[in-house]
Amino acid sequence: MSSRRLPSPLSVFDDDAFDDSPADLDPEVVAALDGAAAEAFATRKARLARVLVEGETGVQYEPLALFAEPLFSLYELDAADAFRLRSEPDAVADDTVALLETARVLWAFFSLPPSDRAHRRSALAAQLVGEDPSEEDWMGLDGLLETVEIHWQAMLPEEIEMAQDTGHPVLAFDDLLHHPAFRVGPEEEDASHAGFGPDALSETEARARFAQPLLESPEVMTDPDAFEAALALADDYWDLARAGGDPDAFARGHPAGDRERVADEARRMVARFRELFPEHAA
Repeated sequence: MSSRRLPSPLSVFDDDAFDDSPADLDPEVVAALDGAAAEAFATRKARLARVLVEGETGVQYEPLALFAEPLFSLYELDAADAFRLRSEPDAVADDTVALLETARVLWAFFSLPPSDRAHRRSALAAQLVGEDPSEEDWMGLDGLLETVEIHWQAMLPEEIEMAQDTGHPVLAFDDLLHHPAFRVGPEEEDASHAGFGPDALSETEARARFAQPLLESPEVMTDPDAFEAALALADDYWDLARAGGDPDAFARGHPAGDRERVADEARRMVARFRELFPEHAA
């Protein structure tokens, strides 16, 4: 078992690496790993479990657990364990959390347009099996994708939309891999994997900080409709800043009387993003 991150199903459940012995799932074995490594492993598992259960990445937990069922079947584990994570997080095996992590990553991967998936396969492999995957790793990944894609294609667009109604932004594939609970690359070598800003905020936390100037006025705070409109606008400015877009071009999509104000506000918000999160600015 890796102490760097939760074990990948593609490595932990490899026939040559996993023998179904009780020790493989015994929490005492994990606890016996060398001090700091074991603590880091347990911390990542706890953080990941919380993020998944609370739907922080934009997918409700119950639909995600149902989406993960093919993974549990593939690796001959009890899918019912996934539904114990909310009520008994300490009693759920590491492998259950690893499969749910994989399910969320695959949800994001299959949410990509089909034309974009081929370009992100290397990032997917790095997340699930590690850097420099072997030929056997690629074969395992292809088999996993084939199994899960059938389940994804059977889901109706309305089901996916409802599952993503969490009150949190739905993290796209790249943003999900950059989330502190999911990232597995060496943070010191890749600023894009280090969270947002010097505090390594999650995207949800970073979006909230970014949006503050738009939400501070009493008019917005006391009017639910104005508050929702400000949040939506903050999301637009966030996307504009991440993409390196043109504030003036953005403003042209608004009514003529609002364009100058929106362009000025967009410029301020893009500048705010670059000041707060320069490592993520386009």
